Amino acid sequence: MKEWNKEDFGLRLKALREQRGLSMMAFGSAIGTSASRIKDWEKGKNAPSAAWIAKISERFNVSTDELILGDSKTAKAFKSTGNTNIEMLYDKLRETIVEEKGDELPMDRSTELYAELDTVNKERYRSGKGRRFAERELLAIATELPKKEMLELLELAKLKKRWL
Repeated sequence: MKEWNKEDFGLRLKALREQRGLSMMAFGSAIGTSASRIKDWEKGKNAPSAAWIAKISERFNVSTDELILGDSKTAKAFKSTGNTNIEMLYDKLRETIVEEKGDELPMDRSTELYAELDTVNKERYRSGKGRRFAERELLAIATELPKKEMLELLELAKLKKRWL
């Protein structure tokens, strides 16, 4: 059995992040932590708790065995939700928007990402039942949100309605 150490874990974490094409900031945001914490984990300065490893595992669809030991042979296969690609697109879009807030650069990259998301969503919701499917999906997500985020979503929906 392989022994666990912080340095090897950091290398595996960095490889996972880079494989997904995410910066430390986007990766941290995806699991609810800071880029500096991700940097410390990747450099082997600190080790994440079991709770953080579970979050990383769930969010990025990789087994805890593979994260901790680097052994994909002992890892149980995850059921793919099919949402991994779209979630990664949203992560990249979120990162691009945050980067562009600080710069006065044109939003070419975010425009590309929006177009890519439109393509994915058109395929997913194009049938006659697409709107009902989207409404059910939104309702399922909304029921899991904390109150603060639910109220924020409500305000965004009201704003969107005014723009139409």
